Amino acid sequence: MSVEIACGKCGEKIKDMKMLKSLKDVMKHTDGKCPSCGQKLSTAEFSLDVQEK
Repeated sequence: MSVEIACGKCGEKIKDMKMLKSLKDVMKHTDGKCPSCGQKLSTAEFSLDVQEK
């Protein structure tokens, strides 16, 4: 299974993982912001989209 974390504002891929990690662990590497558009990322406001590949 592959997991992709993307910015909800600009759609930029922030992280692509082989295993699911805590959102806090993913966000600490980007200082809690999208590296592309600067949108503040929140663990309280996120959605999960599942797509079969």
